[in-house]
Amino acid sequence: MNTKRITRFGFLAAAGLAISSMVFAAPRGRVEKGQMPPDFTGTSLSGQKVTLSAYRGKSPVVLNFFAEFCGPCRQEFPHLKALDEQYRAKGLKVIAVSLDESRDAASSIPNEHRVKFPVVFDPKGTIAASYGVQAIPHTLVIDRDGKVHSSIIGLDLKALDRAVDSVMK
Repeated sequence: MNTKRITRFGFLAAAGLAISSMVFAAPRGRVEKGQMPPDFTGTSLSGQKVTLSAYRGKSPVVLNFFAEFCGPCRQEFPHLKALDEQYRAKGLKVIAVSLDESRDAASSIPNEHRVKFPVVFDPKGTIAASYGVQAIPHTLVIDRDGKVHSSIIGLDLKALDRAVDSVMK
């Protein structure tokens, strides 16, 4: 897929929720609840290969798309770390996908919060485009069967908590 770099940034306010938006060329359709999300293999900032389908049938997954320049993403990251720490031993996998153009920018927020979950570097937005991501933060909560339980666009920590609680039952 021929994706463009981030072509513009904007900040939207909707119901008091700030969403940092980014535009990609020709994003594919959004991944909806109940669907099997597109599989991907990416390389984390630490050099490990991360394949989403490796968790299917084994673990629920929180898949988060973010970028260093995104204020709401910065606010959400400590919460992702807390979810990882709270549920990791119970099987939850948290995977973040950085849409930053440089490794330094991509590692800024994860290093600041000393996260232990993998952060996949996606500078061309290829993974994000396959998910139809058009605004960040964009978080999908995927159940143990590998189907999308929830798609959360923007910063909504209560919705994220409800979704994670639901898939961890």
